[in-house]
Amino acid sequence: MAFNSAMTSPAPTELHPDAQLIERLGGPSVVARALGFEMPRGVQRVQNWKYRGIPEVLLLKRADVFFPPQPEGQGVADAA
Repeated sequence: MAFNSAMTSPAPTELHPDAQLIERLGGPSVVARALGFEMPRGVQRVQNWKYRGIPEVLLLKRADVFFPPQPEGQGVADAA
């Protein structure tokens, strides 16, 4: 009998570094709404990213949500 190892392994309990970004943006529900996800499943989807990480393709496609423009004077200091 074959088993899927993903089904038998325990759920991750350690937060992914992306969890900090999700919280900084307002939490899973705010991020899910900004991405236009259907509720309430969209909130659970974003909540899962706190443990698995945000899919890279989504970070690139929706940079407007994950990396909004910084107000003047709050960006990275000029190296010159």
